[in-house]
Amino acid sequence: PADPAAGRQTYQQACAFCHDKGVAGAPKLGDAAAWSARTAQGKETLYASALHGKGAMPAKGGNPSLSDDAVKAAVDFLVAGSR
Repeated sequence: PADPAAGRQTYQQACAFCHDKGVAGAPKLGDAAAWSARTAQGKETLYASALHGKGAMPAKGGNPSLSDDAVKAAVDFLVAGSR
């Protein structure tokens, strides 16, 4: 399992700008309704979207230096905080 503290740190560095405010339609952290359909697709689909980009979201939140594991930890943090 991913380290929750590492996931939170990566989220704050690469994801929070959009996911805290809903920029460009990004589902907000804590919005269970917005996340329910996304989480129903499975974690691997969420990981793929975060790693490779989807819609207005760039790959790895626009930080290509992030490791895949760091991005996955951020996804785990975001999902856990949106149940």
